[in-house]
Amino acid sequence: MDKTLDGRFWVRKSEQNFLGKGRIELLLCIEATGSITKAAKMMKMSYRAAWDSVDIMNNLSDHPLVARVKGGKGGGGTVLTKYAKELVETYKVLNDEHEKFLDNLSKRINQGDGHFRLLESINVQVSARNQLKAKVLKIQKAAVESEVYLQLHEEDVFVAVVTNDSIDTLNLKENLEVYAIFKANAVIISRDKELRRSDRNRFVGKVSRISKGEFDAEVVMTLKCSNTICSTMSIELLEDLALEVGMEVVAFCKPKNIILGVW
Repeated sequence: MDKTLDGRFWVRKSEQNFLGKGRIELLLCIEATGSITKAAKMMKMSYRAAWDSVDIMNNLSDHPLVARVKGGKGGGGTVLTKYAKELVETYKVLNDEHEKFLDNLSKRINQGDGHFRLLESINVQVSARNQLKAKVLKIQKAAVESEVYLQLHEEDVFVAVVTNDSIDTLNLKENLEVYAIFKANAVIISRDKELRRSDRNRFVGKVSRISKGEFDAEVVMTLKCSNTICSTMSIELLEDLALEVGMEVVAFCKPKNIILGVW
């Protein structure tokens, strides 16, 4: 019996899976249905899982991949941006080449009676919910740690505190593009838009999604630059805040809770 090789093709950014077969299918389903909810049903995945995939792709992408359309004959919905359609076509070309490579390699390993070994690389993926692409504005060094000022877009500037060893290891410098990574439980949300805290980064946006569990909840807010930030909290706190989709809120995150990564 002939041996065959099989493998999944991923486009990765900053050691994170960016585009793969499943996510491309999700984008195509969104384009076909005009709805993330309907796309999730077509792919037999949960609404939350579909939104999580879209959020990850948007946050890792150079430009937004999906956009909301209001009104119109169909009452509005979700569409792919021009950039997303170009990415889909690019992925198809790359995936075709990947399949040709596996097919040719399969033919080679079946020649003669030689042995072969397949080595699978193990990729460690970051489980932190928030991953934002930003540019280093400046680095303010101290004796042991440094403050790294990051620009998400023209208005959002935030700070990460990392060790000087990390600065050297990552070779951080001004204008370098990095990924700021922080967990959802490190994000605190407030309805008081005027509230400011000197010890924490401040992000302003609108609540775009609320997912409730039995004991806790996940709140996703969308910033002006289309990036999303996720916060987890208890159901009790969610009820106290009385958060609703579309409500403008402010989120805080301590600089020391932010991890920086480069690609």
